[in-house]
Amino acid sequence: MVTSAGNLDVYEVAYLCGGQERVALAAVVAMQQDGRITISRTRHRVQAARRRADHPVEEAVLDALPASGQVLGHVLRDAAHSAAVGDLVDGLRVRGLVGHHSLTGHPHLSAAGREARRELEDSGARVSRDLRVAVLGASGIADAELRDIAQTPDPPPGGSLVPRTRKREGPVTYPGMPSDQDMPEHPGISGRW
Repeated sequence: MVTSAGNLDVYEVAYLCGGQERVALAAVVAMQQDGRITISRTRHRVQAARRRADHPVEEAVLDALPASGQVLGHVLRDAAHSAAVGDLVDGLRVRGLVGHHSLTGHPHLSAAGREARRELEDSGARVSRDLRVAVLGASGIADAELRDIAQTPDPPPGGSLVPRTRKREGPVTYPGMPSDQDMPEHPGISGRW
């Protein structure tokens, strides 16, 4: 595959290519694909089907899921800011792929990390199925329904994505106010002035 990034796991690749949120997305997609979690298409509600984690980041996803489930956006946010992702970043820092930043919690890629990311992104569509989401993000999700869920915003609590509106039966009028047709017009100025 790639020389400098060839010994990275999927979550390290996800961090180099897209940061903390990409790490969480890669974990959620992997867990959904092997049936450990389910995601409702209409409500974007994530629920644990089997509480088994193969990686600390996946454990962070499960920790973000109460028994009743949680909306996808909250799960991604909680997992992205978990201690497991922090430990992953620290490991990349030790390997020289992430540098130190003056602001706590805002690491940046080192020159070696940027080179590894460039190699991964250049491989683009040629990466293995396991790495597609890590490298490409939501557009790399093979399952069209899951890709659609990941690319649309979560619906508001108790509602739908499209607010319901009433149809109006003509122009809005206010009692006691003359209509615009009753107002005198001046050259160059239409309606009220």
